[in-house]
Amino acid sequence: MLKILSVRSRLFNKISKFMIKSGEYVLNKFAVFKCSDETGFGKIVSVELVKNFEVTVDVRTASFRVATEEDLDKIKKLEENEKEVLKISKQQTCNITGFKILGVEYSFDMKKLYIYFSSDERVDFKIILRQLYKILKVWIEFRQVSVRDAAKFFGGVGICGLDICCKTFLNSPKKINALSVANQNIYVGGTKFCGVCGRLMCCLEYEDKMYSKSLENLPNIGQTVKTPNGLALVIGVDAISCKVKVQMLDESTEETLLFKVSEISY
Repeated sequence: MLKILSVRSRLFNKISKFMIKSGEYVLNKFAVFKCSDETGFGKIVSVELVKNFEVTVDVRTASFRVATEEDLDKIKKLEENEKEVLKISKQQTCNITGFKILGVEYSFDMKKLYIYFSSDERVDFKIILRQLYKILKVWIEFRQVSVRDAAKFFGGVGICGLDICCKTFLNSPKKINALSVANQNIYVGGTKFCGVCGRLMCCLEYEDKMYSKSLENLPNIGQTVKTPNGLALVIGVDAISCKVKVQMLDESTEETLLFKVSEISY
């Protein structure tokens, strides 16, 4: 069994997974890790044991050590430097249409600078990198941030009146598709069911499994079923109450009727 550590970064609360090579760590404490391409800093949020064949390609191998008071002081100084670098980066890119820098982050050894941005269009980084390198004298890597991650970073209040889920407890926001929302008989047009990120709200996914399981025991819309009143066409289903709305095929009535799923056969 291999031990996989989940590490939360300082910026955007991004979770990265590492297979521990050597060293020590403490759960829910900060640690310094060193892998092949960087020396980083983050909080150990979970530990899991997996089999060799279960390790995914995005898991890197790293050495860990528990962060000391000196390390924490160094991070405070890094954050002060990052504030100045953020101002400089924004000044150098202010003339680029649709391009917005959201944050900057130094690696723990200050050999790398990560610049997080959002952009509506494709951007040529050659000129930007050349300008910033002349000023900052450090290796720079641009990382594009999705609108969901941007909302997670800045925060906000949802239509429920509470802080948005991704800012409080949801570590990895999921992509909500229209199919999962359609299972709940929700019309996804307009912005009523969109979060502060402009995408469908993450909470729409919470009950999707329950709806999907309930729909397995219900006929499909457009299907012909046998009711106590005769043959009918299904025009709607209610997954919560397990009821079916039908239109009679013999035209005995133009009104739609509602039956429990136990009262029909198909």
